[in-house]
Amino acid sequence: MVENSRQALVGAIGGTFISLAIADIDELSIGNFALLNSADFHNPMEAIERYLKSLPRCPDKVGLSVAGHVEPERAKMSHLPWSFDWNDIRAVTGAQHVHFVNEFEALALAAPLLADYDTIDIGKGRPQLHGNRAVVSAGTGLGAAVAIWNGDGWRALSGESRFASFPPTRKGEYDIAGLLAPDGFLAVGQVLTGRGLIALHAALAWKHKQPEAKLTPSQITKAGLSGEDPAAGEALDLMATWLGRFAGDIALHYGATGGIYLAGGLPSNIIPALQTGRFRDAFEGEGDRHAYLGHIPVKVLKTGADAGLRGAAVALANSLPVRSTPLRRLKA
Repeated sequence: MVENSRQALVGAIGGTFISLAIADIDELSIGNFALLNSADFHNPMEAIERYLKSLPRCPDKVGLSVAGHVEPERAKMSHLPWSFDWNDIRAVTGAQHVHFVNEFEALALAAPLLADYDTIDIGKGRPQLHGNRAVVSAGTGLGAAVAIWNGDGWRALSGESRFASFPPTRKGEYDIAGLLAPDGFLAVGQVLTGRGLIALHAALAWKHKQPEAKLTPSQITKAGLSGEDPAAGEALDLMATWLGRFAGDIALHYGATGGIYLAGGLPSNIIPALQTGRFRDAFEGEGDRHAYLGHIPVKVLKTGADAGLRGAAVALANSLPVRSTPLRRLKA
């Protein structure tokens, strides 16, 4: 039997967390939200199966945002040894329609739909109404994507920006290349992640002759923002600067006159460091770069924002024969 309901099971399958919910893909409303630890499962089907036990029934449509490589019918995770296909998902859900979307493209699709309470502004900007909107996500991994308006709706594109070269550091900045890639190529994805923050803090602690301490990214962030750890404070300042340069480069590459959205655990946890002006100065730069980027808004997605789920819902709606995703009016 063909179901006419526009409800769907949506999920964001990440290397650290798995979020699942039921979405109305016309209104893009999210309900029955659950957040699970990826480490508790051998594969995402186990997580979905556990989640479905809390529901009376599963919708016949499933849309999943996946942190990894996505093909039309198959997905392979980047940070976990997981791969799965449509049939695997159908086996636990009974769904007739399954759609996968890359996590960064899902975030880009959600960006035009985010409200002010979903984000925090970093500096001021004036977005163009239907200008491209780019997402930079930094956390367990690094990636970027752009949402492009085609006159009928938003479509997303992404590449492999994590493999872009990390630019030489400037005078007065710690030489991160000497630490992470002394004899070879340094990719930006090696730096702007939680692992990069840990390595940077350890090196700066040694430089400051501080006692050796193996801290997690969240502990480094807390110690840096409180001022109790000079090495952690310097690490956050450098991360804000380097993330600003990278985000500015992404805005230039994608022509993101509609805004840049920062997602992931790294930017959401260091917002005070981003608001000091270091990020914005590095983002805008000088001369012609400043003239182009100076008016582009930058927004950080709050930790609780369900952007990945909404993006999965948009991508699912776009994949259906009749698209009815609401084209919400955007603020100029």
